[in-house]
Amino acid sequence: MKPFLHSSLLFLFSLFVLSCGENEKISETELTFSNIHSDQAKWWRYHKTNIDLSSEFTARGEEGDTLSKKAFFEALLTGDYIALKLKSNASENKYKLFRLQEDSDDDISYTIMADTYPYYKHFMMEGKEFPDFEFTDLQGRKVSKELAKGKTLAVKTWFIRCKPCIEEMPQLNRLVEEYENRDDVLFLSLSLDPKEELETFLSTREFKYPVIANQKAFIEDTLGFTIYPTHIIVEPSGKIRKVVNTAPEMIAALKNTAVDVPDYKDAPPPLD
Repeated sequence: MKPFLHSSLLFLFSLFVLSCGENEKISETELTFSNIHSDQAKWWRYHKTNIDLSSEFTARGEEGDTLSKKAFFEALLTGDYIALKLKSNASENKYKLFRLQEDSDDDISYTIMADTYPYYKHFMMEGKEFPDFEFTDLQGRKVSKELAKGKTLAVKTWFIRCKPCIEEMPQLNRLVEEYENRDDVLFLSLSLDPKEELETFLSTREFKYPVIANQKAFIEDTLGFTIYPTHIIVEPSGKIRKVVNTAPEMIAALKNTAVDVPDYKDAPPPLD
């Protein structure tokens, strides 16, 4: 074979190999999946670090197609998929479904179903009307849905022996202070505990939310909550905006929901 022809064939063969290699290139998320899907502990660390199902996110199916959040949650609830985070320059998270394989750790399937259900339940509450209520807090002040009309309402459910409920109180107190000059935002907490026990507890610990005692029936029967704490953001229209289980999630949702108070310093005088 002539040297020129031999070199040309080698060149063409090299292009073919490189082309095949490019077509079979594995994405970063695929590499992540291959590293975690057969080990429940590895997957769980990844999931809790990278996936926030309470956040605003764009959902992708296993083929990269856009999904509604409802369809995305329902896919995870089958136990057949996990979610991986895609790289994105947008401020909103982007998650994609990856189907579990025969050699995947079976415990992942059970865990993803259990972990997803509360988020799905909370998501399905968004846009629904918050139930009617009329409460009296520990200081004798009355609050009702009618009085809250036109304002953003931040509600916390809790009880004295709930350690996470108590640990987040300093953060919530700072939040109340931040909004203390706002008349468009109301804070309210519903507790399982009786009035006397709450008064004793709050005599040694500050909590700046108005506190309503004996609310087990409203929390568990009317709202359907069994996880504590749970936070609900209600829009001025009376519809539920967001339901989450931690203070940071609630604070982020509140900042995205609450209407800014107008600055009246330079406003023209009212018309006669």
